[in-house]
Amino acid sequence: MPTQNLNTYYFPKYKSNLRYGQYFDLTLSADEGDYNQEGVFSTNLIAENDGNRLPINIDITSSNCSPQNSISFGQYLSGATIVSKNYYNPNNLDLSCYSAFTGSCDVGLVATDNGLYTGMTGNTLYYTMGIRNDYKFHPHYYDRRMKLHMVTGYTTSPNVVFSGRPKNTLYNIVSDYDPYIGYYQQLYGGFYQGFYKLFGYDYEVFPERVNKGWTVEMMLKPRITDIYTANTNTQQYLNNIYNNNAGTFFYFGTRAENKYYHFANGSPLSNSGYTRATLGLTELSTCSCSNTGVTNSNCITVYPKSATTAYHNIGCGCGACTEQMSVPPLDPKFDVLSNGVSIRFNGCPANPSLCVKYIKITGDCVTTGSCLTTGLTYQTGYTITEVCSPPIYDDCDYVCTAITEDRWVMISAVFERYTTIENCDLLNLGGLNDIRKVTYQSILNGTSYNLIMPPETNSGGTKENKVYQVNFNRKWFDDTFYRMGTLTLYVNGYKFMVIENFEEIIPRELNTEKEKQIGVPFNLSFGGGSQGLHDHLIFSSTTTPYGPYIQDPELFPNNILSATTYSGLSTNILIEQNFGGTFMGGISQFRMYTEPLGSPSIQHNFRILEKQYRLFNFWCPNCLNPATPTPTPTPTIGTPTPTPTISPTPTPTPTLNAQPTFWNSFRIVGQEQWDSFTYVANPEAAQIIVCNNNQYAGQPGVITAPLIVGSFVGQYNNPSSPYQEGHFIVANNGNVSPLTVLYWVVINASGIVTQYTLLSPPC
Repeated sequence: MPTQNLNTYYFPKYKSNLRYGQYFDLTLSADEGDYNQEGVFSTNLIAENDGNRLPINIDITSSNCSPQNSISFGQYLSGATIVSKNYYNPNNLDLSCYSAFTGSCDVGLVATDNGLYTGMTGNTLYYTMGIRNDYKFHPHYYDRRMKLHMVTGYTTSPNVVFSGRPKNTLYNIVSDYDPYIGYYQQLYGGFYQGFYKLFGYDYEVFPERVNKGWTVEMMLKPRITDIYTANTNTQQYLNNIYNNNAGTFFYFGTRAENKYYHFANGSPLSNSGYTRATLGLTELSTCSCSNTGVTNSNCITVYPKSATTAYHNIGCGCGACTEQMSVPPLDPKFDVLSNGVSIRFNGCPANPSLCVKYIKITGDCVTTGSCLTTGLTYQTGYTITEVCSPPIYDDCDYVCTAITEDRWVMISAVFERYTTIENCDLLNLGGLNDIRKVTYQSILNGTSYNLIMPPETNSGGTKENKVYQVNFNRKWFDDTFYRMGTLTLYVNGYKFMVIENFEEIIPRELNTEKEKQIGVPFNLSFGGGSQGLHDHLIFSSTTTPYGPYIQDPELFPNNILSATTYSGLSTNILIEQNFGGTFMGGISQFRMYTEPLGSPSIQHNFRILEKQYRLFNFWCPNCLNPATPTPTPTPTIGTPTPTPTISPTPTPTPTLNAQPTFWNSFRIVGQEQWDSFTYVANPEAAQIIVCNNNQYAGQPGVITAPLIVGSFVGQYNNPSSPYQEGHFIVANNGNVSPLTVLYWVVINASGIVTQYTLLSPPC
């Protein structure tokens, strides 16, 4: 048992003097165990290897979590996923019994919207609750470890893009290298997104609801100056459209609304003169309708029917009769309410604030009618709430324009419910069973007797499909008490902002069949919020089922529609305009716990990472030095006065302890031998490396002269074969020194030089 005897610690010993007549019964125990031993003695992050407490533990600097691809600006790699080291297995199951994959063939209906698939038909998502290393980083295979993929959109030719978004939205991620932490990534509009539960399918890798609360923790580096820029004539970021969402680095909830919420035919209530883009798609159906071998999908139409047929056996003479009964339209806003929360940076990247945003459903009893018809009706509404903190580095009195150095920061968010709820009550005490309903269309039609008569009762007869509904009601609001708690934000282990009486966000499924929401609800985003339906695709009645695809005006928010000929339309699409934003900067680590960590545990993680990431310390402030401005000469009037010469104090070049690990020799055909170093993220990093090292050697290669964009780089012993992909420093002889280093060069997988920069020798 670890001791807590004060005399055993390596700092000045405490001395206790008790005056006569003024003493208390005080006992110091040597065998006390009721304290956070992990936070005191562990050299690892809290629960670093405990998947039940830390199911999501992603470290991009580790090849165990990332394939560590070399990614250039403008390049999308579908296989560049990131995967958790840990996994959730509270029942200690033998995972070898769960290794087989199960496929879902309806995923294309929704998976083009965030770039997971390129086509809407002919694709299958595979999942297992075992562990499969053979498909560890494959974006279409999922096991018990949480997996996030790079988002993108396919709203380019030949697909037809809606006129209200004339510019292509960019989702770029660029690989980078830090000599202190290694490989990491810079976000330029891109981010990672993934689902932890598939509604209606046997797949769940993070609990739907936890007993007491959760903690999310991220390593981020806000970027002050962009190296790469978009072509503003034809390209944009989500932040350009939704500036109020810029800086979003975490999102938890549904990534989009039900894109098939409206009828395929007819017109919306907001504009009876509008003819729907989906006209002609009323009979479009799920994959099991054409493939009877599919057993985990129901045969249903993709767009809801505006009416159903009710069968009657009474009041119809000697036989049965039918009746067409209208079906009320769905409202997509109920998919979003109390189903998403985001955290973002706001303001100056050198000294940003922290903001928490969520959309909360509200409700109350209102008096309706008059006189004898007076009664109480329960009505619902919603509020969009954002709470922001002061700037995080106010202790340093930064002037934003004077800070030019990017700095890593550890952000921790802890939700702790006031009430601890046992597993058996998680669904019922303020939980999703308050609003979930599983029924049948016959019951909704008032013809429930159809369920106890043919064809339902015939052996082998066609059975009526279940209908899954989410309906907010009085019980949900009465149980609010069981969802209340605190949301606390920490910056580098320092408790920075506390939001009391924060209502728990319990992510839930959409109000539609499981086949039409695969991978949409129960989502996590790292480095961004959610693009919602901004890049959605739907079938065109003239090209179904293989495309090209089109976009549906009724799936855009009002701010997009207002600038088009469809301004008369009004929608309740809320995700895109409230959470459509991204973080611009570096990302390295992402952790999510199934428990609310206390301050000692958060501070423990900070102490573990402080030196490696060179974090700001609130207890011993180590502020950055502002850049020294260049003096502006003062104009003289009359007789000129000699201006004194200012001799600036030279800034010492930082010495890096990290040594390069892999060098290669190159030579230009007809010229001298060249040297190079791989994984040099940018010209600035190259300059630091060549100033702190003086000799390297390695495998040779050949660059065809001249060195320009488009030059081919071949292997030395096989010049026709492309050299390896990477970022390189290239020098003109075998012994590298600052005076002989010439270029920083980027080579793609085909051996082509895609970018180069001439290096100056300032050393």
